Amino acid sequence: MSTIIVTTGLASLLLSSPAISQSRPGRPAPPPSRYTYTLEINNKSLPEGVTVRKVDDGLGARHFIKNSSETPLIINGRFEGERLVAGTKLVGGKVYLYFPNGVPMEGKTHLKGWQAPFGDSETTLLVLDSEPAKIYEGRKPGLGKELPPPEVVTIPANYDGKPYGIIATVHYHLNPAYDAEPPNPAEKIDG
Repeated sequence: MSTIIVTTGLASLLLSSPAISQSRPGRPAPPPSRYTYTLEINNKSLPEGVTVRKVDDGLGARHFIKNSSETPLIINGRFEGERLVAGTKLVGGKVYLYFPNGVPMEGKTHLKGWQAPFGDSETTLLVLDSEPAKIYEGRKPGLGKELPPPEVVTIPANYDGKPYGIIATVHYHLNPAYDAEPPNPAEKIDG
C-alpha cells in the first residue's frame, strides 16, 4: 500500500510540473519559400591570410573559411549581455570553439575557453547569422517568378580584437518546392 501512495504522490508531483503539464506539440515546418539563395563571398573583404573555399556538390554550395595568419579571426560569436558564450576562432591554420563552462566531453578535462575538442581542423563553415529577409517574405502564397535583386550583406566577425565585416552577395533563385503540390493528408501513405 505504501508503494501505491509513493507512486501516486510521485505521479501527481510530476504531472503538476509546468514543464510536463504545459507541454506543446512541436511546431510544424514553415511553408517553402519562393526563393532559395547562394552566397558569393567578396574575397577583397577578407583579412590578410584568410581564404574562403567554395564547395558545390550534391549537398549544395557551402563556404569553408581558413585563417593561416597568426592574427585571430572570430566568427559566429554569441553573447549574453557582454559575456561571450559561443564562437569560432580561426588562427594559425587551426579552428577553436569557445566553451564558457568547459568542453562537454566524457573522459576529457573540462577546460574552459577556446578549445579544439574534436582535433585539429583547418577550416569551418562560413554562414549567415540568419536567413535573408527575402526568404521569409517569400513564404507568402501566390508569388510570381520574379527574383529579388542580389543583396549585399555583411557577415559579422572580430579580427585582431576589433569588429570586422566579411562582405558577401546573396543571389536568389526560384525554389521548385514552392510550386510543388502540398501533400494530401487524407491520402494513405504506402510503406
